[in-house]
Amino acid sequence: MGLIINNAIRRSNARSKKINEEFWQKERESYRAPARSICDLDYVRFPENLPVHISTDDPSIKEYQKTLENLTKEEVLNLSGISNTDIRMSYGNKNMEELSRADQRYLTLCRTLDRLSGAYLEKGFKDEARTLLEFALSAGSDISGCWIRLGHIYLENEDREALLSLIGRAEALTEDTYSRNEILKSLNELKSLMDIIS
Repeated sequence: MGLIINNAIRRSNARSKKINEEFWQKERESYRAPARSICDLDYVRFPENLPVHISTDDPSIKEYQKTLENLTKEEVLNLSGISNTDIRMSYGNKNMEELSRADQRYLTLCRTLDRLSGAYLEKGFKDEARTLLEFALSAGSDISGCWIRLGHIYLENEDREALLSLIGRAEALTEDTYSRNEILKSLNELKSLMDIIS
């Protein structure tokens, strides 16, 4: 029995060593990868109707609006789920800094849309919040607050078709999306409430 276990441990260690060596080999190669054009990447496209100029005395809202307006003038790119090594291999190490900045802007965009939409709802700007949230989801945000907040808006508007479509989109989120289960649970609870209302 001990011999079988020892052999299994040796095979496991050998596999781990090989995987580790392959990782570092790819990492070294990525720093030598030639630069390729990044012009045709799927950068975030900002709609013209983004509500970033609503007059308010709220300093937080003003700050979120300013951040969002500044982002509309920048390149914003969602690189979630892609390792730095793979980015370098695909587009070259020379483009890494620019792509990293574009990805950081994407994270800032998602957080800003989440916070600004919440602030708009608190102030009663429901249509504006809906516009922000629908844009956030079209840009690929997986922040649970955006999904759930939009679901609440659809429920309040008794827009069953929109809510069902939203649930379908949530079901299509990849299994490794951190907030997928929370989003689906909350949206299905909203659907149950919609069924009672209807």
